[in-house]
Amino acid sequence: MQDDEGRFFVRVAYGTSQKTARLLSAEFRISNCEHPAAYAIADLSYDIKFNLRAVLELSFNDACFSVPPHAPHGQNPTLGTLHPSMVRMAATAFSAASKS
Repeated sequence: MQDDEGRFFVRVAYGTSQKTARLLSAEFRISNCEHPAAYAIADLSYDIKFNLRAVLELSFNDACFSVPPHAPHGQNPTLGTLHPSMVRMAATAFSAASKS
């Protein structure tokens, strides 16, 4: 998204590797054993579930998306991609989140 002043914003959903076996209606999971292609293209290290009820809008700038000093995982941030096979599951979770 871009505002009237030319600033860009992104919507970011909360993701966790905890309790991934249990999904609520507004959540979807990317699992290495269930969706190996989606797991690989998302560049994940663990199975993750995303909660589309917990979404923030952030400015796309260095304040929100720079690598922190003393980064334990290197100086290159990684942005994964949602595999096309996950779109239907993400859309179902988004629809559930929109109803509440």
